[in-house]
Amino acid sequence: MPSDDVGSRDSLIAPFVRSLALTRRGALWQALAGAGLATAGGLLLPAGAALAQAADGESKVPDWDVPGGHFYTQTAPPDAPADSGYLVADAGEVPFWREFRTLGGTAQLGFPLSARYDEGPNTYQVMQVGIMRRSGDTGQVDLHPVFVAFAEMGMDDWLQTRGVPATAPALRQNPDLPVETRLSWFTQPAIRAAWAFAGEDTARARYGLPMSEPQRFGPFISQRFERATLQLWLDAVPDQPAPGTVTTVQAGELLKEAKLIPDPALATIAPPAPRPVVQAPRPQVVPAVQGPEAPGPGRQVVVSLGRQWWWAYQDGAVVFNGPVTTGMPELSTPTGRFNIFARFSPYTMHSPWPRSSPYWYEPSSMTYAMQITGNGVFLHDAPWRPYYGPGTNVWHNDPDGVRRTGSHGCINLPFGAAQFLWNWAPMGTAVLVTG
Repeated sequence: MPSDDVGSRDSLIAPFVRSLALTRRGALWQALAGAGLATAGGLLLPAGAALAQAADGESKVPDWDVPGGHFYTQTAPPDAPADSGYLVADAGEVPFWREFRTLGGTAQLGFPLSARYDEGPNTYQVMQVGIMRRSGDTGQVDLHPVFVAFAEMGMDDWLQTRGVPATAPALRQNPDLPVETRLSWFTQPAIRAAWAFAGEDTARARYGLPMSEPQRFGPFISQRFERATLQLWLDAVPDQPAPGTVTTVQAGELLKEAKLIPDPALATIAPPAPRPVVQAPRPQVVPAVQGPEAPGPGRQVVVSLGRQWWWAYQDGAVVFNGPVTTGMPELSTPTGRFNIFARFSPYTMHSPWPRSSPYWYEPSSMTYAMQITGNGVFLHDAPWRPYYGPGTNVWHNDPDGVRRTGSHGCINLPFGAAQFLWNWAPMGTAVLVTG
């Protein structure tokens, strides 16, 4: 059992339960912040216009490709040497970079907290949200069942002080409980939906089977799984996810706090290749668009396909508005009245079309995803898209010289707008999509 000096027990709301979005703002956010245009709640828009891109100038990227992998500086300690960080790479017989991307990359696992290291026959690398493991026996890479390991080390009491339920007594007594019994512990619909959204096989590989029933911890309900712990936020808490949000406990941060990562693996390294310096794309300033007539009381979202614009109304007053990019003509965004019925942060989308289809796309990760239809239409940020607004839902040439078209049906938002909407719009918020 860890001693009392392993972290503070004064609060259940520890840093590891925060949304990863606050640490993953990237080059565009940094450029906006440097220009005084970024705030915790979104973007400060110039009067009469919406800024949909950063200003001209150099952008200091926080992570970059290197031979055989990718280098990250985001989680380097404050006293680490400049430009040092952690490498995720394919080296020897350990394809961590390939498998990291397959598992969803930073959107699903966060940034690396350690270098790779060996324990027994296995090789590990700790990410903020999960621990990658390469089995020395099979050669396979998966996510380590870290919460099973915590139980085996007798750390359940310590985990409970951090908002993680203890292992169910029946499971402690019989680790070979039938799967049906453990699946019956899903008594909270929102947590079950978050666990099972991509299918049960994917859920077992990403989260594992339940190790507990849901348990209330102050402002959230928490349910423990073999590889992760999910939390449903119920109460509004400053600087924490909005009520109705399901988040993932940062298991890697727990390992680090409990001093279970070898010290040599925590040491940062110099980058194998220099940090690139890139020129930010030319700015796109889109004239403000007059909103439609106020839709009524409460919080409501209105999206105009014809104008490629959206508005957030609260009790009849516009509190936020800006450009969007909606579905391309062949995969147009449906019109009608909807509600936000599922929220995910972070989230990775997988193409429902086969590789042979012209609509197939690589797995695409985002920070904020809010679902409004049963067939997969979301409001979400789109880090691959630098420009939004009128004309961006059809084939066009953007100011950076790249030819792009609209989405596959979703409503793409700039990061600041998606962050605002995530914090402002709870589950059930009405969404009106007009032509």
